[in-house]
Amino acid sequence: MLEHGPDLRRWDKRIIGRTNRLLVRSRHRATFPVEHSNQIIAVGVRALPTWDQGLRRVLPTIPTNRLGVISFAAAGAGESWLSSDHVSIDSSRGAFRVKPRKFGVLLALTVLVSGAVAEARTGGVRHQVTPRMTWRGPARIDGKAAAMQHPRRRLPRYVPGEVIVQFRRQLSAGVQDRIASSVDGQVSHPVPALNLQVVTLSSSVDPLVASKRLSASPGVFAAEPNWIYEPLEVIPTDPAFADQWGLSNTGQTHPITDPPPASVQGLADADADVSDAWSATQGSPDTVIAIIDSGVDLSHPDLSPNLWVNPGETAANGIDDEGNGYVDDIVGYDSLSNDSSPQDDTVGHGSHVAGIAAAAANNSIGGAGVCPACKLMILRAGDEDGFPLSATLEAIVYAVDNGANIINMSLGGPVWSKLERKALGWAGDNGVLVVAAAGNEARDNDQLYFSQFGVPFAPSYPASYDLANVISVAASNDLDRYGYRTGCDLRGGGAKCLFTNWGHTSVDLAAPGVDIVSTFLAGGYTTFNGTSMSAPFVSGVAGLVLSQNPSYTPQQVKNAILNSVDHPQDLAGGFTVTSGRLNAQAALTGSTANATPRTDGIMAGAVTINSRKHGSLSFPTDINDIYKKRLRAGKRYAVLLDVPRRADYDVYVWKPGAADTWPVDYGCGGFSCLSQKAGVKGRGTDEYLEFTARKTGTFYFHVTLFSGRGSYTLRVGVP
Repeated sequence: MLEHGPDLRRWDKRIIGRTNRLLVRSRHRATFPVEHSNQIIAVGVRALPTWDQGLRRVLPTIPTNRLGVISFAAAGAGESWLSSDHVSIDSSRGAFRVKPRKFGVLLALTVLVSGAVAEARTGGVRHQVTPRMTWRGPARIDGKAAAMQHPRRRLPRYVPGEVIVQFRRQLSAGVQDRIASSVDGQVSHPVPALNLQVVTLSSSVDPLVASKRLSASPGVFAAEPNWIYEPLEVIPTDPAFADQWGLSNTGQTHPITDPPPASVQGLADADADVSDAWSATQGSPDTVIAIIDSGVDLSHPDLSPNLWVNPGETAANGIDDEGNGYVDDIVGYDSLSNDSSPQDDTVGHGSHVAGIAAAAANNSIGGAGVCPACKLMILRAGDEDGFPLSATLEAIVYAVDNGANIINMSLGGPVWSKLERKALGWAGDNGVLVVAAAGNEARDNDQLYFSQFGVPFAPSYPASYDLANVISVAASNDLDRYGYRTGCDLRGGGAKCLFTNWGHTSVDLAAPGVDIVSTFLAGGYTTFNGTSMSAPFVSGVAGLVLSQNPSYTPQQVKNAILNSVDHPQDLAGGFTVTSGRLNAQAALTGSTANATPRTDGIMAGAVTINSRKHGSLSFPTDINDIYKKRLRAGKRYAVLLDVPRRADYDVYVWKPGAADTWPVDYGCGGFSCLSQKAGVKGRGTDEYLEFTARKTGTFYFHVTLFSGRGSYTLRVGVP
């Protein structure tokens, strides 16, 4: 029995009671317990210091630049410099930490560590770099922050005065109103299909506090702040029309998103082989791709011919003709403004995304989409201020209920949502594939990151949900390398130009996402960078696959795409599930065998632990090992993690019901309602935890790598 496990106090008495807890309080009054010893902060250097030679000792690397120039530059830190007494460095691994006594003094920067050299195709030496630790920061172009969430925020953004609540089924409207009034709120806008309600709060009530109180009610399944997601493109400084190298790359010269220079030459066949796939199919009007985004320019000549038309609705008669709950929803819906016109006149992000997926072809206008015979269902869920979760959830429901086959989500944020995960899983159960952008923070979606305030930031969601119907997409460029801003690199920016996220278990593949031309506002065209551009490439290919194989399930479409990727040398190394780049032609006949086997790096693949397990971690292919054990309510348990002397490993204990690798929801007065306890001390320091199980069930013991590599021993028992 569990209560008769080993006595952990005998394992290492030195570490019992050693943990100091630093309480980091945000302006939203949430308190986050963080281990004080060598607090994790993403840091970097502006130029190579005198001790840079240690950084050149190789970990698996990501090739990023065109010129072989490696620059260590602060991303988002102005002219700040770091001296060696501000940081501690593991010279064998290139990992930095802020010393605790300097906490609150340093700006958080980005470290990009030089690695091995690779032979360029011209025969010259081409450096590679490894992004070691990044914060969730704004992409920067020529020193100006792009329109993304600012990393100095203590928490991700949410809509003031609103909480999204999913009440238990069968609750009357009166009971729902009484529950809402317990937090000085009132029920407002409903999403009936998911049994959701937006609860409007008084100005004096903090949505985080209200969601915690509501979650404790027996009549509530879940309650969350109305989180705001961000569009995942990198805004160009001087948009220009460009050749669509992602569809067919012959090595041609094409303009770039962030000149100067005005143009660059690509590498032949470093594309998604879309034009090759067109010889077999250009899609089908029966295949509908829903674009959940900022809306589109509905009158654009390259988009209007391919807009989905609601077959049961009559335009402008003020009647909900087909009874789906929406009036005059002819081409989709605007769930942000609650009206029938998903028109975008100000942002352009959705127009660009839609054009990549399915702009019209052979009309002598502009360019072409990946699936030019597919139809586009337009769902406006955000604007220049972001994408509220409430509007995003309603858009998901609309897409599923009205016949979409594929949902494209070129948006995301560093927060795990129980409600969004459930909605996307429900979409999969109803035969809908979801394609999501991996994010543009040059970070590993397999890892947890911390802001300069010590607040943990989750990977980018929805891309990081471990759901069978979700495909997560990184960006590649015209040289078949992971995405970086071309002009930035050619001007000597080096490592700071990298933007794409990656993840060995959380990101499935790469697709073109650099210098991508597509439709824009006012009937125009422009060029963007970002994983926002990569996702619709995959959505378009999914449309081609489904058009040719209409009986495929979402999982079969996903498997066909992942099993058929190309494997360029510079995308190797295990930075995505496939280590590959999208190939549309091969996907049409790709194997439907499972392409994403379970691993012990995710909750669903957790390995049972009785009392002790040995394991090892290394970057980037094995960052997380997760174990599971059934515990009994009211019993006290202890966890000991023996770590390698030169490595920094942390251990997290997750409560029953935890899903995905990092379910960070900022609920229950901490960084996650599902978090039981965590140990995050520094390099070479063993971790020891004790806690009392509050309920009987399966708990998860999560060993994760911050720096270094090597073997560890995890023990779980009684104190």
